[in-house]
Parts: sequence; structure tokens; C-alpha cells
Amino acid sequence: MEEQTSWKGHSFTLLVFTGIVVLCSIFFILGMLVGHAQGQKTAAAAAPEDTLTVDAKPEPKEDKPDFTFYESVKKEQPAVLDPPPPPKPDPPVPSEPRVKSNATEPATVTSKPSNVVNYQIGAVRKSADAEKLLSAAKKKGFRAFILAPSASEKNPFFRVQVGPFADPVQAEDVKKKLESAGYQPILKK
Repeated sequence: MEEQTSWKGHSFTLLVFTGIVVLCSIFFILGMLVGHAQGQKTAAAAAPEDTLTVDAKPEPKEDKPDFTFYESVKKEQPAVLDPPPPPKPDPPVPSEPRVKSNATEPATVTSKPSNVVNYQIGAVRKSADAEKLLSAAKKKGFRAFILAPSASEKNPFFRVQVGPFADPVQAEDVKKKLESAGYQPILKK
């Protein structure tokens, strides 16, 4: 004989199914609430930035997508490094007369002085961002350069630095100017 199934036989199955539906509904609602709260935080953080630049011209938007297959597989171009300008030589002292000699003097190799300091104003992952920061610092009148990361670094950063300064008084003046220009300089020796 064939057994007939009744609602009593399926009541346990229906109870389990209903419990799963209710549990999934609770997680869905919690996810919606958390996502909505995060969206409001993001919008609130972006709003002051937008209100400050009401009179400024909007930046032109690029038409290309942020991430393409070609850009994901091409190798990064090394950053263009501007060598730091050579330190200014001291003016000659006129008290001693110079005697010219016919013999050529051997060239002396100067090493990096130990008291030279630089100020790091930024460390970014993309070389294009480092170039933008470098050009902005140069427009403000600072002697800046980029230190490219070595190939063996696990976390490669392009470091934008201002300097070098051998005179501590001059370095302190530049630090104050950097802070007044909106940078947060970090001392690098």
C-alpha cells in the first residue's frame, strides 16, 4: 500500500525551512542597515571637501577606465628621478693668494656629508601620483625629488622628498614653510 503524506509528516521540514528563511531575512536586513550607515559616512566625509571647492574649477575627468587588461599586465615604468642639486660651495676666502700650478691636481671624491637632511612630504604607490606631488612642491618653490623603490621591496613606495639641507637653520626654515604650505614633513637623514 501506498503511504499518504500529511501535513503532520512535513511539519518538521516546513519548520526548518521557515527558520532558515527567517534567519536569512535577518542577515539581509542587518547587511542593508550596515551598508546604508557606511554610505552615509562616506558621503559625509566627501561633503566637506566638495563645499570647500565651490569656486574652484572642476577637474577634467579622464575618459579612460581606471583598470584595463593592458595596464594590469604591463610593467611599471621606473620613476623619473631628479638628482638633488649639488650643495652650494662656500665663497672663496680672498685672504690667501692662489698659486697656479702646471701639474694637474687629482680629483677628490667627496662622500655624502653625514649631517645632510631631507624632509619627506609624501610616500605613494603610483609613480604618477609621486610626479603630481613633485610638481606641486616645485611650483611652491621647494627643491624636491623622488626616491624610487628598489625592486626587492615588498611594499614599494615612491617617496617625495625636499632637500638636501646641510645647514640646520635653513632646514628648520624650510620645515616651517612646508608646514605652512599644508605638508606634514618627516625628517630623513
